[in-house]
Amino acid sequence: MTNEIINIATLSKGRLKNEAEKVFKKCGLSISKISERSLIGSIKKYPMVRVMYMNATEIIEALGKGVCAAGISGKDIWRESDVGIQSRISLVKEYDWGKSDLVVAVPTEWIDCVNSADLEEISFEFYKKKRRLMRVATKFKNLTSEWFNEKGITQYELISSLGATENSHIIGKADLICDLSSTGQTLLQNNLKPIDSVLKTSASLFVSKAYKSNNIVKNIIKLLAK
Repeated sequence: MTNEIINIATLSKGRLKNEAEKVFKKCGLSISKISERSLIGSIKKYPMVRVMYMNATEIIEALGKGVCAAGISGKDIWRESDVGIQSRISLVKEYDWGKSDLVVAVPTEWIDCVNSADLEEISFEFYKKKRRLMRVATKFKNLTSEWFNEKGITQYELISSLGATENSHIIGKADLICDLSSTGQTLLQNNLKPIDSVLKTSASLFVSKAYKSNNIVKNIIKLLAK
């Protein structure tokens, strides 16, 4: 791996893209691009390094497959990924930006539901009264099922959500949700309340285990982890 181009991945959109670029710049690894819209960049000090702008999920997949040597993505995306991908990636540093909680949230009208034990009781009531499983909308099926299994809750069904998960209970798609929340305001606006945190997440620095012994990668990781 010493004579080939080394791909380093960073976020491609929005505020998180800007924050990630600040991390590179702060440690002397300013990224140069042909144009603002270009998804490929370079670092002057490291001519063998190519910076790839990708979305958070693509970055984790690329790291797991060894396409990229290192990258900045979300801890939640890494933890949600398949074990085969997750096990090939090492978490190096959790940054203090891009923070949020993956929470289990129920309708505020469920006054007596304040923890997982209450939710388990409700799940049995659902099946008894409605003859169906309690439905949970989420983009994070692996992490959600892990939480429910740890709490011993078995009477539930996961519903995939690709859009606005917060209104799933309003439109009748689901009964509760498991989703990311930064301030809790969006939950309140949709008449939801969190009853537990599944995972605290933030933007994080990762390295592909296939490149951990590469000297160039080790130098870059050391700088980005400052």
